[in-house]
Formats: sequence, structure tokens, C-alpha cells
Amino acid sequence: MRVAVILLLVAFVLPAALSACPLCKDATSDGEYPGGSASLGRGFYYSILLLIAVPWTAVGTVAFLIVRRRRRERAALSTGVSRLVPDSRGARS
Repeated sequence: MRVAVILLLVAFVLPAALSACPLCKDATSDGEYPGGSASLGRGFYYSILLLIAVPWTAVGTVAFLIVRRRRRERAALSTGVSRLVPDSRGARS
């Protein structure tokens, strides 16, 4: 009895666990959706593009922010104004 319950539970839970990639799940073949324009190959293509683009975009954004911060600090040091330490001459007590 236990084996039958476990097999039945696995039969219901396993398909949901195997369809972990939402892009692959949504991009099923045309035959499953009458009149649909989705294809499994196109789904894989766009998911691979996304997986490649996101890390490069993140690294590029961080590099851009670092370069911009260094340029601003260098410009502030050359004019004698430091943006890292606030000027206390105009502060009210």
C-alpha cells in the first residue's frame, strides 16, 4: 500500500518538478496549441540569449559605475573640492 501511495505521489509531483524552466514550459511545440505560434526552438533561443545577456549587463553596469565614480573623484581632487567630506564652513550650529 505504501509503495502505491509513494508511486502515485511521485507521478503527480515529478512533472511539476521537471518543468522548472518557465521559458521551456511556455515554449512548447506548435502541435500542442492549435493556432499557436510558439516553438520549442525559439523558446530555447531566447532563453539562451537572456542567460548570456544578464551577466554581461550586470558586469557592465558595475564597471560603468566604478569608472564614473573614479572620474568624479579625480575631477573633485583637481579642483580642490572633496565630495566625500562635507564642507562645514556653511553649517549651522
